[in-house]
Amino acid sequence: MPLFEFTNKTQYGQLRKRIVHNESSQFTIKRGFGDFVAVRPFKYMSNSPYTPGLTRVNGKLYMIPDWVEVLPETTIKDIKAFEEETRGRKKGSKKVDNPTEWRFESKSDPGSYYVVKQISDYKVSCTCSGQYRAKDRKCRHMKEVMGELGIK
Repeated sequence: MPLFEFTNKTQYGQLRKRIVHNESSQFTIKRGFGDFVAVRPFKYMSNSPYTPGLTRVNGKLYMIPDWVEVLPETTIKDIKAFEEETRGRKKGSKKVDNPTEWRFESKSDPGSYYVVKQISDYKVSCTCSGQYRAKDRKCRHMKEVMGELGIK
């Protein structure tokens, strides 16, 4: 019993989205919905790290532990469990708690330093502007540290 996000236009031309239930996996447009714009499969997203479930209270169905009211036809298959955001890190990669730092003295301004920090198992950052000019966004300082750490 799949759910779909259906987008249509109101009589005033404004877009309206609604979640609808359909018995089959193919969505059919019913009369009275207005001008059709788009349709796509839909899943409720759980924001809790705990396993999501469903409970009925006072005749309404809720996704728990988020306590979000859902359509009465919703099943567990219609809920996407919480996934920790990796923000560019590879899955299974741990963020480095105390990043190791390397200092490089500036050739153009002796006495000032650029700092390269290891920010994850496979990523480093640098305070110099060379990384923005490089095609691969890696300055010579970063490449040197990555070679030392065995990062490709």
